[in-house]
Amino acid sequence: MKINRALLTNGVSQKYEEEIDFSSVSFDPTHIKSIPSCVVKATATDYESILRIEVEINALVIGVCAYSLEDVELKLKIKDELNFTDDPEDEDNYYEKGNIIDLDSYILGILLANIPVKIVKKNAKLPESGKEYRILSEEEYVKEKENSTDHRWDILDSVETED
Repeated sequence: MKINRALLTNGVSQKYEEEIDFSSVSFDPTHIKSIPSCVVKATATDYESILRIEVEINALVIGVCAYSLEDVELKLKIKDELNFTDDPEDEDNYYEKGNIIDLDSYILGILLANIPVKIVKKNAKLPESGKEYRILSEEEYVKEKENSTDHRWDILDSVETED
C-alpha cells in the first residue's frame, strides 16, 4: 500500500483500503508459514510536518503449533497508528524521504509484533516419552545434569603412568 503525500490536503483525512500480498516474504518455517490474506484499511491525515496514518489490519496467518508442529490458523485484527515525517532530525516519528510512502514493510512489522511467540493449537498436548526417547521439563533436565558424571574420562583411571 503506497500513499502519495503530495495528493493529500493539509488537515483533511483520506481513506485507503487494499489487500497486501505477502506471498513473496520468507518466514521462519518453524514459527510462521505464510500470511495468505491481509486487508488493510488506512486513514491518512497530513499535518504539514507530520503524516498520521491510522491502520486497521485484518489478516490470516498460518503458524506452526509448538507442540504438534501442525498448521494453525490465526485471525488477527489489529488497530495501530503510524506517524511519518520528512525531517531526519525527528526521532519520535518514522522518517521517510520523498512523497511516496510504502506501508507494506510497516504493516508486516505490526503483524509480526502481534503474533504470539509460542503458537499452540487448540487441544494440542505436549508429546509424551516413547521408545528410546524421553520428554523432560527444563527443571528435570538441569537437575539430571547436576547429578550426572562424565564417564568419557573413566578409561584414564586404568592407565598406569611411570613416576
